[in-house]
Amino acid sequence: MSSSESRSESARILLFPGQGTEAVGMSAGWEAHGAWRRTVEAAEAHTGSPLKRLMAEGPLEELRRQRHAPFAVLAHSVGIFRARREAGMPLPVAATGHSMGFYSALVAAGVVPLEAALALISAVEDLSAAAFADTPMGMAFVIGVAEAEVRQALSDRADLVLSNRNGRAQFTVSGPLPSLEGLVETLRPSAMKVGLLPVRHPLHGPHMAALLPALARRLTAVEPAVPAFPLISHFDGRLIVDGRAAWDEGLASVALPVDWLAVVARLKTLSAPLAECGHGTQLSGLTRWAERGLVVDSLQLPPQPS
Repeated sequence: MSSSESRSESARILLFPGQGTEAVGMSAGWEAHGAWRRTVEAAEAHTGSPLKRLMAEGPLEELRRQRHAPFAVLAHSVGIFRARREAGMPLPVAATGHSMGFYSALVAAGVVPLEAALALISAVEDLSAAAFADTPMGMAFVIGVAEAEVRQALSDRADLVLSNRNGRAQFTVSGPLPSLEGLVETLRPSAMKVGLLPVRHPLHGPHMAALLPALARRLTAVEPAVPAFPLISHFDGRLIVDGRAAWDEGLASVALPVDWLAVVARLKTLSAPLAECGHGTQLSGLTRWAERGLVVDSLQLPPQPS
């Protein structure tokens, strides 16, 4: 896309993907764009992680490490946004993100600087590692099973919680690893796909709630600004236009379930084109599963110089 083409495009709603979209080669073509490069270099300086090398060359196992993957996804998505803006893309009508993708939306909207979002990720990792050191935790995904059946399977597993409603038949569950393994085996015969996710924390559930006070204390120096465009809560789909409320949502999101169906309901009311601002088609797929009539374009290919 040339700069002139970019400047003539309609304002869109941007969807920022979360962890799990990292892939070797995700940075291809973006290294030539100064805004992307500066964003990733700033993330590298703050975290000490070799993000450009991992995104370009791997190995995948190292890129997917608990400390590397979220940094890479955040820096890449924000870098794409900034490079697109530099090429003339208008400010979005609104934006949201799935799970930690909401952090990318916070940075893109100017609510907090990149370094604050990276510090939030580090704090979640630090506090979770300490809190669950003696109790293996994680998340499982379930695809192709009705919500009622998933909830029935959870009814005698009080230590597990439905953490993501990604679609009418796509869910994640959080909690202790042994119970998750049992749930996976219970649902395997009726599921299209079911398994464990490569995370070691029970995100988006009440297990994380006890960490919120310490998380807030770690980030007390952050002063959020008014967002440059509305943000959509991935918890209940409401529009957030206040900076403090947006940052509070980001802090609390580790303990709040993700309801992509509520997000999709909001997207339908805004009636604007949709675009995924990151690598892959994670949110294109989820959104189409929830509402077949919604088409999500991708911004993952770099714009071409005019």
